[in-house]
Amino acid sequence: MKDNLLIGAVSGNYGVEDIKTWVDTSEYGFSRTLIVFNAKDNNELLPYLESKNIKYILPTFDFWGNEKDFFEHHTGKMNLQNSFDLIHNMRFMYIHKYLQEQKYNKVLVTDVKDVKFNSDPFTMLPSDKLVATGEVIKYKDDEWNMQHLIYNIGIFGFDFKEEEVLNVGVFGGSADLVRDLSRDIFLLSAGKPKVADQTSFNYLARTLYKDKFIFTSIHDKIAVHLQVIVNGLVEFDYSTIPYYPIVHQYDRIKDV
Repeated sequence: MKDNLLIGAVSGNYGVEDIKTWVDTSEYGFSRTLIVFNAKDNNELLPYLESKNIKYILPTFDFWGNEKDFFEHHTGKMNLQNSFDLIHNMRFMYIHKYLQEQKYNKVLVTDVKDVKFNSDPFTMLPSDKLVATGEVIKYKDDEWNMQHLIYNIGIFGFDFKEEEVLNVGVFGGSADLVRDLSRDIFLLSAGKPKVADQTSFNYLARTLYKDKFIFTSIHDKIAVHLQVIVNGLVEFDYSTIPYYPIVHQYDRIKDV
């Protein structure tokens, strides 16, 4: 089990309660690591992670190797310059670096604040491919995703308007492939006018990495992304939530 790694990123603006569900529902015996940005802003986080036997990474440098003690976490404050330091992007640079130094068989990358687990997710992941989890909706049918697609990759984005949106908040598989993909997500996301981690992930999955991916959607019962369901864009039986190993955006609805 220790051959498998669950990894995510948090910031000092998160409290223990913000990550407690992710921590408590992921106790299946695999390794767990969190990248903790701006840890000095919350003295409770690191002792809590230590008490839960969760390893942590403390980012101390930027894309150019310069020492840095603050990384932007507010997407509303992002601009072309600080997009290189935005934690949504920067987490992937640190995931790549960590997987260069640590050897695992499978790696699962997830968001943290709004992800919980109903069962061991690694039983659904291959060791030689990557698994993407779709939101059911197509790019053309969701204003937020379509806007970010066109802003970040311009006219090339129209090539993907008929494709199902793949959520960057849940993906994984081969550790080597996660390592390489994470590097490329960062390189494609930094210097963009809007938050681009999901845009970059989708572009890479549909082009350069397409032969490395297994594309899954809601019917495959690996992960369910609830925001599009709450928005009324996707029909869904809420009673089936316990059958999904990974539940993303559970905080968007009550009593889940």
